[in-house]
Amino acid sequence: MTPSIYKHFFALIFLCFLSLGLDFQRISPALARDFPDGKDAQLKERIVFAVKWSFVPLIDTYMETYQLGDGRKPDLYRLTHQASMNAFWNDRMESIVNSRSLLPYRMETIIKDEVRQWKDSIIFERNLGRARLLCQDRENGGTTTNSVRINPTSMDPLSAFYFLRKRLSPSTPYLEVEGITGSRRFSLRGELVAQESIQVPAGTYDTYRLDCILEYWPQGVNASEKCANLKRQKKNPFTLWVSQDEHRFPVQIRYHLPLGSLWVQAISVQYYDLFS
Repeated sequence: MTPSIYKHFFALIFLCFLSLGLDFQRISPALARDFPDGKDAQLKERIVFAVKWSFVPLIDTYMETYQLGDGRKPDLYRLTHQASMNAFWNDRMESIVNSRSLLPYRMETIIKDEVRQWKDSIIFERNLGRARLLCQDRENGGTTTNSVRINPTSMDPLSAFYFLRKRLSPSTPYLEVEGITGSRRFSLRGELVAQESIQVPAGTYDTYRLDCILEYWPQGVNASEKCANLKRQKKNPFTLWVSQDEHRFPVQIRYHLPLGSLWVQAISVQYYDLFS
């Protein structure tokens, strides 16, 4: 399994969309003050995954959720995902979301390749019906800013994954969310199809098995054009197992490849009860 194939999977399954045109731009100081960080960020959960291609170990990655605030009002969550193959390839993604609606305020991605580093951000301005995309040019390092129209519930890839993980249940067995990356739009659909007990390195879990499909298309394609060109859309099915408890930990993912399967299994699951 080459790094490029792994990075494609990383984009699809962990929804980091490294292959979909995300770069990254530092948030302005004025905006940064709206999102407390540092000592105000308290770690809620940390999940470490082992990624295998069939039986071949590839890499470990991890997801973390931080609570920003004191728990006495609707706080913010900072969702993170990071993968590191070696000292020269280290990708990280963060999304700031409302703790109740789970809708994102911003997403940031940092991509490091050998000695170079790129940064992107998406800033959701829901009151204006738009999102601002700040992208760093990989050739000259300059930053470009574009605005795109969004619907009231648009998400970024990481928050969409978190939303499906948390909200799919026997009472809500099907969900579909839409959102944006740098140069693409996407939809993520999930359906609860079974309840299974599975064993992963982190332990044995009673889980909900979710069948999911990720689909993406260029920013400029409207809904009618999308429907007329369904055969050209990138459809990526995968299966997700989440724990049946209140935390809905994602403990296993299976992605079907033309040759074999890519398995993502939890090897460590930690939860911190912050305000008990």
